[in-house]
Amino acid sequence: MTTPTIDHAAHAGRGDVFAKDLGAMIVHVQREIGLAHQTFVLGQRQIFLVRLASQRWARWTAAAAVVLWMFTAAMAVRVPVLQARLSRVASDAARLDSLEATMVQLQARYDQLQGMLSRPGASAPAGTAAPTRPQP
Repeated sequence: MTTPTIDHAAHAGRGDVFAKDLGAMIVHVQREIGLAHQTFVLGQRQIFLVRLASQRWARWTAAAAVVLWMFTAAMAVRVPVLQARLSRVASDAARLDSLEATMVQLQARYDQLQGMLSRPGASAPAGTAAPTRPQP
């Protein structure tokens, strides 16, 4: 395995600390009063990520990705809520159907009772019949 050769003359004075061919980057961080210090050695991939994070388009892309993720998460949270609401609407529809069937039975009983209580032989005048509900 060969180590890449670095042309230091080509990079002299450029100030590009993120250049790809300069090798690993050593970052030494020290507090002003000198009590704490840390040394980081960044590899090629980490340098690539730092270079990428320093560019404006990458920050805009990351912000758009976060906004899109938040929107997707908000929509995912709505799914259980909407499922619960849908089951509640379905149970209400079943109750309405049973109430409608009961109402039809009661109407039939009422019509039967009305027929039994009316005077025999007298027919109901035209247009006074009980209105019938249209069937769905």
